[in-house]
Amino acid sequence: MKKALLALLLFIPLVSAENVNITPYGDGYATVEIEVPVDDYATQVTLSLIGDHYEDIFVTDENDNPLEYYINGNEITVNAQDAQIVKITYTTPDLIKQEGLVWTISLRSDNPVSVILPEEASLVDMSNVPLEVEGNKITLPAGEIEVSFTLEEGTDTPNLAKEKSAPTKIILSLGALLLISILGFALWKR
Repeated sequence: MKKALLALLLFIPLVSAENVNITPYGDGYATVEIEVPVDDYATQVTLSLIGDHYEDIFVTDENDNPLEYYINGNEITVNAQDAQIVKITYTTPDLIKQEGLVWTISLRSDNPVSVILPEEASLVDMSNVPLEVEGNKITLPAGEIEVSFTLEEGTDTPNLAKEKSAPTKIILSLGALLLISILGFALWKR
């Protein structure tokens, strides 16, 4: 009986994420990147995803070769093949919320998490003392994680009025030029 239990335990991969990076955007979405080392002889890796809704999921090995996967609830199971590291990247709207000008990332993690803020972000608050700060990358310990920040005007939140104004000016200018040309041609023919 002990031998059967030991053999079964050898095939159950107990994985823990080595790196978890979260990059928030001003549209309310965040990109989550998870790297997981694969145990020797493991054929599958199963772990919990952060958030409830997942979009644009990419699962690759350390050489960026795609790997097969399936999702059941909030768990992802990856067919590891010969991979030594499994990289999972996806976007989710579940981690970030906005109140006024302040954006807040909230999650619970069993592993340390690195939050990579946009370059123009200003840090407002953190739930814990960071383990490391490197430029705009803040690594926080496992547990309840909250990071609040603000974005400068026009950062990661496209201003549609500005985007539409340049093409509108060009179209109006071309229209005026065309109208003047037609009137000039009509007067010249008289």
